[in-house]
Amino acid sequence: MPDPWARQDALARSTTVWGAASVVGGLGLAAARRGPFATAFGWQNAGWGAVDLAIVVVAGRLKRRRMARVPDPYAPDVLAAESRTLRRVLWINVGLDAGYVAGGAALWRWRRGRPGPAGASAGIVVQGAFLLLHDAHHAYWSARR
Repeated sequence: MPDPWARQDALARSTTVWGAASVVGGLGLAAARRGPFATAFGWQNAGWGAVDLAIVVVAGRLKRRRMARVPDPYAPDVLAAESRTLRRVLWINVGLDAGYVAGGAALWRWRRGRPGPAGASAGIVVQGAFLLLHDAHHAYWSARR
């Protein structure tokens, strides 16, 4: 049986790296003032990165709470239940992520004549695409040994 606790740690590590890179890169791009598209794209990425980092903090606290609630967090039945829950959450997230990509792409197309809003829409596509691949990867591997 795969270890859902370790998978959640791996998920947190990769989300932290992406979130931090999004904040730093996004703020740098916004500060460079290379035009409204790039500025809006930067702010959008910085905002998503900040939300990603906040989610990592909350998810870590919830994980520690769940582990503390059971006598043995590595008991087979606990691992099985946690694995099912993790996979379910990740596959739901994959669906939401696909919606972010589709919605961002539609907004980008609709706003293509306005550089600022188009840049923000492009940021949604980039962030949604990363999350789609990221969550699908972890959902798939959470079922593997």
